[in-house]
Parts: sequence; C-alpha cells; structure tokens
Amino acid sequence: MRKLGKNKADQKRSNWGLVLKLLATGKCNSRIDLARATGLTKPAISQIVGEFIHLDLVEESDKEIRAELGRNPTGLIISPKAPKVIGVLIDRAFCAVVLADLNLHVIRREEIRKEIFTEAELMENVFQLLDLMFTEEQNAAVIGIASIGPVNVSEGMIVNPYHFHDIHDVKIRKKIEERYKLPVFFDHDNQSAVLAESLYGNGRNYQDMLLVSISRGVGCGIIVQGHRIHSSYGYAPEIGHISLDHNGEVCICGNRGCLELYVNSEHVRSRLMAATGKDMSYDDFIAVSEDPDVDKVMLECVDNLTSALISVMNILNTQLILLGMDCCLWPDRYIERIEEEINRVKFGNKNIRIPVKKTYFMRDSQLLGAACNGINAIFNGDIPGFFD
Repeated sequence: MRKLGKNKADQKRSNWGLVLKLLATGKCNSRIDLARATGLTKPAISQIVGEFIHLDLVEESDKEIRAELGRNPTGLIISPKAPKVIGVLIDRAFCAVVLADLNLHVIRREEIRKEIFTEAELMENVFQLLDLMFTEEQNAAVIGIASIGPVNVSEGMIVNPYHFHDIHDVKIRKKIEERYKLPVFFDHDNQSAVLAESLYGNGRNYQDMLLVSISRGVGCGIIVQGHRIHSSYGYAPEIGHISLDHNGEVCICGNRGCLELYVNSEHVRSRLMAATGKDMSYDDFIAVSEDPDVDKVMLECVDNLTSALISVMNILNTQLILLGMDCCLWPDRYIERIEEEINRVKFGNKNIRIPVKKTYFMRDSQLLGAACNGINAIFNGDIPGFFD
C-alpha cells in the first residue's frame, strides 16, 4: 500500500529532489531563483546547494547572471561529475538505449533494429545494449524503461502488446534490476514521452496535458495537475481504441470502429497508395502532401483524429495537446486545423484557447522519456541514498 505520510527523511529527499529538478530543467539557475520558486528560506537553499556541491551534483558557474537590483547572483549548473541515467525503449521493430545526464543531454545512444520473436531474444537485445552503456559510463544511478503497451506499471511488466509475436507478461523491471543491481523505473512509452515533454520539452509550462502519438498504433500519455495518471491496477491510459463508429470494422482489440483503424500510419499509407497508385513510404507521402490526392486522404485522417481528441478534451479539459511520432512529419496546416476545430467545438473552457503542438523531441520523445522515468525518480526523492 502506498504510504501517505512523510517522515523527516522523506521530506528531505522531496525538497532536495525539487531543488535539483529546478536546476536540471533550467527553471532556476541561482540560489535566489531557487528560494523564490520553492518557498524555502535562503539559508535552507544555501545549505542544500552546499551539500549538492559537496556531492558533485551541482557546481557554480562562471556565467554571469544579471540581477535587477543589487549584486549579480552566482550561477548554478549541474556538475559534469553528477550521476548519469540510462533509458531503454522497447518497440515492436527495435530496442534502443540512451545514456544521458540530468539535463537530458544525450551522451550516447544505440539501438538494435530487428524483429523480435521471443522473450529471450528481447532480453538478449536489452542486455546487449545496456552492457554497451555501462562500458561508456560507470557512474549510472538509475535505469528507466519505456515500452509499447499494454503495460502494468505497478508490476513492471509488459503485458500483451498486439503484433508482438505473442510476447507477453514480461517482468522486465525485475529482470533488469536483478542483472544490474540498480533501481529501475518503468512506464508505457507514451506516458514516458509526455513526462519528457513536461520536464524538458514543449510541456514545461503546463500542469495538464495530453500527448498522442501515431505510428503503427495510436497511443497517449496524460498528465493531470503535474502527475501522470495510472489506474489503481497499474495500467496506463489508452486512446487508440476509442470507437469512432460502433458499426465500423472489427478491431484487433474486439471493439468496432476504433480510432487506430482509421489513423494508424500503416492504414493511412495503404490508402495513400490506393489513391495515388504510388508505392512510397509514409514519410515520402507526407513530403508531397500538397498533392490533392495525398491531401484528401490526410485530411480525413486529421479529421478522424480531431473527432477523438474533442471527446477526450471534453473529459480532461487539458491545457495542451501534443502530437508525436509520425505526427511530427505533418505540415503545420494539419496541426492548425486540429487546433481550430478543437477550440471551436470543445464544451468546456470556451474562453481559454487550447494549443496543439508537435512534441519538442519529435520522434525521440519516447526514448528520452525512458531516461526521464529514471530522472523523475531522482527528482521525486524515490531513490534512497541518492542524496547521501
């Protein structure tokens, strides 16, 4: 059962994690900024920063910070000696890893692109990639994992993704913890992506946001009041199986007329090939979207997505919508069309315009989100001993 109270040690980790988060994500860069942002006293901030410097987490910067009045404050930056994080992304067609610092600057990334048929092959690929990261960096403090879903976050388990050769019930968090003896944090790939965007990307100034990614499937990540949402059973939200037509085609999930059937990239590419008579990749079709035949198919895709987004918006009343993966290729006129229609017909918050943007990290949001699963655990004070 999740504990509700906080003891003195918990409170310390929480405050220290918050201070580190504000520095690492660029929201603060001096002791004065930190005191204002946290509400902690200047002596308390000075003590925390002093400990961070002693632990090689933070160092003072030579870069001058201009103050409005009085002395220019001394700048603070994340130390190059600070522990690093590793992120692992599991997709249907590949496994990828990234080594990053607490500013989410990428130090190294590697991937293996091949179809995976068994759980043993999956774990072999993951371990091979992780071993490469540990040859690069010995000072890794935490590993984050992001995976296609469905996933059970509480159990750290990849449940039963479609089109994944019946690979199911993989307790990947436990397997990686046992091999590398490090804390491991796990989530759905799109829940991980929305976390990366919230901490470092286009969602930095928002507390409520919806991220939707389109590729072979359609997934989402949701943040409400600054926190990702999961069910009490540990499951992440899904958007691809919202029904647009209860009399429509039967989806692989068993429902009819699911959004995924109308907007996933493979389906849209098939329709584009039929409409144009050309055998091209999805990316290449988007590059010629001014072609009337291509535009007609794409507009239908955009409008189907918009219809689903309006329904979700009327439930969440979120502040921001982010579009990721293959949506990042779409020309701006499609993004603007979605934004205009959502704001025209949404039921609540009529006086507040909801922006629709592409993800800042484009197609890398999921991979960097994997690393952010680990980084966020540090910020939340969830790794005992990290600040000791």
